[in-house]
Amino acid sequence: MTTETVPALETGWEPGTPAEDSLLRLGVLAMTATWETTGQLGDARLHRDDRFSAVDLGRPTGLFNSATLLRPVRDDAFDATVGSIERFYDAGGTGSTLLWSPWPTPDLTGRGWQLQGHPPLLYRPAGLPEQRDQPDDLSVSEVTTERELAEWCTVVVDAFPLDEVDAPSRLFDPAVVGDERYRFVIGRVGDRPVAVGCQVLVAGTNVLLLSSVRLEERGRGYYSALVRDRLARAPDLPSVTIVSDDSRPVLVHRFGFLPVTRFTLWERPRHPVS
Repeated sequence: MTTETVPALETGWEPGTPAEDSLLRLGVLAMTATWETTGQLGDARLHRDDRFSAVDLGRPTGLFNSATLLRPVRDDAFDATVGSIERFYDAGGTGSTLLWSPWPTPDLTGRGWQLQGHPPLLYRPAGLPEQRDQPDDLSVSEVTTERELAEWCTVVVDAFPLDEVDAPSRLFDPAVVGDERYRFVIGRVGDRPVAVGCQVLVAGTNVLLLSSVRLEERGRGYYSALVRDRLARAPDLPSVTIVSDDSRPVLVHRFGFLPVTRFTLWERPRHPVS
């Protein structure tokens, strides 16, 4: 009697699975690369294994101390996975930490996590036609200096808003200025900055990040203008973003983004190891 070896069946989440295996995998890897690249430029602590990626800038940043699950985790292994994430962040630093899961998770409130919602992941194919019209009163400029980056950071912290940021003018490390993967844009009405946006070219995608308009200036087309600008700068790349439900209709109905899934987003304060 001979025993034949049954080949392993592809799950879509092995480390060697191509990013293009599914839109969900493409989006997860693009967002993970965004957090990791930003962390590397800011001298963050990084961890990556086959279960999750974790980035820790070690200070309150409102967003970038983020861990992302890289594959589905069985319920009987979920506690161990989350425990590894908690130990990574509790080893040092300050500021709350985030856990992004592309799949539903068990309830983590008993472990000290707070549910922050289910933000949608959106995808836009490359090559879709796009016009670059914008409101007549809005001028869009690109950040090219550290001073302009500090202004951009201050605006996005205020407009988003991003809570628990210790140094609003240094949300991003100045090393991003001049890095060909990053592009920051500011929309102004007169001399006043009213809207900001960022794009990161990583993992073969155009990631739209931290797009926001000051509360009192919303509803005037400024958000759409900055989306058009960044799409036009990378027409040959697919675009990926995670947004709020307020921004989702603009991207889906005006720009052809496709809803892929909703992440489950948790937040937790650190519990330093004494």
